[in-house]
Amino acid sequence: MSDGNFNRQLLPKTELSSGLRAGKAQMRAKAEQAFATILDEDFSTITDEQRKQLTDKFTSMLRK
Repeated sequence: MSDGNFNRQLLPKTELSSGLRAGKAQMRAKAEQAFATILDEDFSTITDEQRKQLTDKFTSMLRK
């Protein structure tokens, strides 16, 4: 029977909460990149100011 050492060695060296924060940050970055791609492909006629406003609104909605 295992004494628990094997399982402990498989765990990451960082805390769980830091791993969750890193995962959220990665997904937020992917969402922001996807939004920028959509703006480039489907809304190419908008001005830079409109693009900045939409991007700021989207990022603030992600952080809520």
